[in-house]
Amino acid sequence: MATYGGIELGGTKCVCAVGDGSDDAWAETVIPTTDPETTTKSAIDWFRDVQRRSGSLVSMGVASFGPLDRETGAIAQATPKTAWRGWPVRAKFEQALGVPVQLDTDVNGSALAERAWGAAQGCSDVLYVTIGTGIGVGAIVNGAVVHGRSHPEMGHMRLPQHSTDRQPGAPEQLWAGSCTFHGNCWEGLASGTARARRAALWARADLEPPDAHVLETEYIALGLVNLISAYRPERVVLSGGVMREVGLLPSIRKRTRELLDERYFPEASRMEELVVAPGLGDAAGVVGAILLAAELRPGYLHSRPVGRLASQIRARLTTT
Repeated sequence: MATYGGIELGGTKCVCAVGDGSDDAWAETVIPTTDPETTTKSAIDWFRDVQRRSGSLVSMGVASFGPLDRETGAIAQATPKTAWRGWPVRAKFEQALGVPVQLDTDVNGSALAERAWGAAQGCSDVLYVTIGTGIGVGAIVNGAVVHGRSHPEMGHMRLPQHSTDRQPGAPEQLWAGSCTFHGNCWEGLASGTARARRAALWARADLEPPDAHVLETEYIALGLVNLISAYRPERVVLSGGVMREVGLLPSIRKRTRELLDERYFPEASRMEELVVAPGLGDAAGVVGAILLAAELRPGYLHSRPVGRLASQIRARLTTT
């Protein structure tokens, strides 16, 4: 059976895995994401070792942080990770391992994984939203991943700003936001980075900050309303470090329902079914990368079990 390689290239860690689709033939490891040369070499060395022990891979997928230049297979120049700008991810792995490589965003990979084996099984229209250091969205419409000119950048949508989100000591002035490029876009207001920078700003001023839970609920709900209005998905999977806050998901569902109004959007009455937590947890990215690899060669894995891989990766990430 064909063996596929997958990499989730994240900002702090690189998760690598291989498998042939059977429930007992997976291998995985986690490598720290440092500079591109070191990280790439460590990943290549691990895959070469796997090939020596288990046979050659037939293809590989990379689900990476972005933005990406999908045409050249490289990290785009706009990435805030300056050392990685222009890094030719696809070419590095193709040349070193001698296999075709498909590169896509981490959120697109995760969307594929959640649709195949996670919280969006059976759905043809899916949004995967991660709210962590930044905000990213992967979209599947009619069963196909949406790309457009490159890949969607829905984390940089513009939203109305909450009335309490002000500059400390300047109540007439809205907070500028944290996004390097767009200031108070969705990512600049609701990401984990935005939340930390807002809190630090108010702490330096020695003033009581606005309620972080209220702001997060409002901004995430506003973003979801835009996405649901545009795509009318069957399932929205909400992930990322920010979503680990206790009680945040129910608050977002409630506020999203209010903003949509079920008289116009009937799906708003089924918010617990529409907006859900991920089924694969932290394993979604690398599982999606395996699916990207499988798209390049026959033997597509949708019908294969993946529970053991997901549990292995979740256990490893808990301890690293």
